[in-house]
Amino acid sequence: MEELLTQATVAIELLSFSYVAGSLALYTHQRFTHPVQLKSKSRSKHISTPSTRIVEPVPPAKRSLSPVEQLRQQCQQAGIKWRDAHGKNKHLKKHEMLEALKALNVIPIRRSA
Repeated sequence: MEELLTQATVAIELLSFSYVAGSLALYTHQRFTHPVQLKSKSRSKHISTPSTRIVEPVPPAKRSLSPVEQLRQQCQQAGIKWRDAHGKNKHLKKHEMLEALKALNVIPIRRSA
């Protein structure tokens, strides 16, 4: 009886070894015959390649400057110190910038009719 169990155990081990060896042989055969095609098909579904699309960069939309920002630019071009003019990070206010620009005759004085 022991001899029969020993022979059955050996037969099962040989069959399992042959199954593993056959599976490994089949896997390596498929891998060497179709190495790129299998990978690219599975990856192309999930990953889009940026090299296939040509995307032109869109420039950001320019916003229009507020009147105070325009006055600050004019003051800077005229050489008027508008930033930290009062100390302690206090900038010139709108009416102060207008007065400074009018004093330099950068802005024409409007006369009411």
